[in-house]
Amino acid sequence: MLKIIAGKYKGFKLSLVPSIKTKPTSHLIRKVLFDTIGDLHHMTRVLDLFSGSGACAFEALSRYAQSVYLVDNLWVAYQTMKKNKQKLNLTDTQAHLFYGNAFKILWFFIEQKLIFDLILLDPPYEKYSFISLFKNLDIITSAQSWVVYETFHRNVSPQNIGTFSLIKNKKYGSKKLYFYQKKL
Repeated sequence: MLKIIAGKYKGFKLSLVPSIKTKPTSHLIRKVLFDTIGDLHHMTRVLDLFSGSGACAFEALSRYAQSVYLVDNLWVAYQTMKKNKQKLNLTDTQAHLFYGNAFKILWFFIEQKLIFDLILLDPPYEKYSFISLFKNLDIITSAQSWVVYETFHRNVSPQNIGTFSLIKNKKYGSKKLYFYQKKL
């Protein structure tokens, strides 16, 4: 069981995805992530790709982001996101859930002209080239947006990817977080 660690939903227990195909983001990694990003009051939209249970997105809502978009292509993960959304009694304007391929759903966001203030990427380590994801992120981010990539600590992320520059990285146990913003 995961708990939301701060904000208005602090202490709420979230269901885990009952599958070995997902890896929940730990309490420590979520704390580091949101402590590094800081205040979310100004963040209108947060996108959590490869969302799993939705713990990171729901943590963002708890810390006063206005709305979150959760995407996963695993049906059992999507069902778990729905269950957690219901547990938190969230509306459809607060939490938007999507089941399907991340690349295709990104194109939907591009067509809708959505801009995200924070994008969380936690793809299956062996399956996706996160660099190819970054090509589409430029269109759905602003100059102040953050993109945070979580990966296995031995995976190396480049200093620059398209219009994004690495601001900092943090390693905890077997995980590493890379924090990117657009180059000025």
